[in-house]
Amino acid sequence: MKNVGTKKLLWISIGILGILIFIVVILLVYNSIFGKVTYQDIENKVLAAAKKYYSSNSSLLPTSENQEVTTTDASLTAAGFLDSMSELTKKMDGVTCSAKVIVNYAGSDYRYTVLLDCGENYSTKTLSSYIEENESRVYDGSGLYDLNGELVYRGENPNNYVNFSNKKWRIVKITNQQIMLILDQKYERGVWDDRFNVDRDRSDGINDFAVSRIYEALVDGYQGTSFLTESDKKLLVSHAVYIGKRNENDNYNDGSIEKSVTVEGQYIGLLPLYDYFNASIDLNCSSAITPSCSNYNYLNYYDYTWWTSTADSTNTYRVFRVSSDGSVESSRAATNSYIRPVVYLASDILYRGGNGTEENPYIIK
Repeated sequence: MKNVGTKKLLWISIGILGILIFIVVILLVYNSIFGKVTYQDIENKVLAAAKKYYSSNSSLLPTSENQEVTTTDASLTAAGFLDSMSELTKKMDGVTCSAKVIVNYAGSDYRYTVLLDCGENYSTKTLSSYIEENESRVYDGSGLYDLNGELVYRGENPNNYVNFSNKKWRIVKITNQQIMLILDQKYERGVWDDRFNVDRDRSDGINDFAVSRIYEALVDGYQGTSFLTESDKKLLVSHAVYIGKRNENDNYNDGSIEKSVTVEGQYIGLLPLYDYFNASIDLNCSSAITPSCSNYNYLNYYDYTWWTSTADSTNTYRVFRVSSDGSVESSRAATNSYIRPVVYLASDILYRGGNGTEENPYIIK
């Protein structure tokens, strides 16, 4: 009997010990999952506080796209909308952080960008700043070039892929930290313009982009929600579409010809011809009649013909397009070709991941 009692007591002790161990494990798991604070958690708290702050102080919000306002974590804390940064980071082993919130006008809404700076431990990066800091400038081969005061991707296969709006895009260039994207997959097919042309006495189209059918198609596509959602549109900034006409023999590829006439304040457009030329690193690429512009040019590799925004200055009905073999041709505006939309990401769009390759494109947030 004594042995039975001892064994029973032993099992009870083991059971109690097992329960205690189980409780400790549960507490450790709970703490690791729910007690751990991430940088994303802090960014989210600062973002929520900023939105509450500006909701209560709406008169401080920007009223136009060229205006932005900023606030800091210290200001949000002083106003009673945010715990102190030391409180937010107390579970992060001595990490010291500060935050800035940038608010931009985005159409009828606002775009909030939180920039968290925790020194060497972590810092929020915009996509443009990440690329500028992590991608070396090159002077030959595929890559990122300093060209005409812009950062331009050139060559046969640069790492300039971006996943945006669940679609594949390529970065053409970065201008004042705004990122120019061109769609890298098929969109719509249509005429550039099909109006009656009095010079031709037939419906060959009129090569004025500002009143063209393709301009109407782009605007309709942007205003809908099947191509870009409303949240996608908040990430874009308006830009000028360059529509200056050029002769196929013109050798100026600095944009001065195309920029001589613009359609301002657009959120979607087409690629001007000079940007196609500059994507090639073939030294012989100089004009629209130069076949070598298709060489070492990532914009060349498509099995379809697509429109540019640039019209032919020698007539009133022809527009330049890029053929399926990469050559540039002056075609009747009433001809059918694919539309490749161009948009600009705002300078404060944040980098989330990726390295720009086709397998691992840049991802934004």
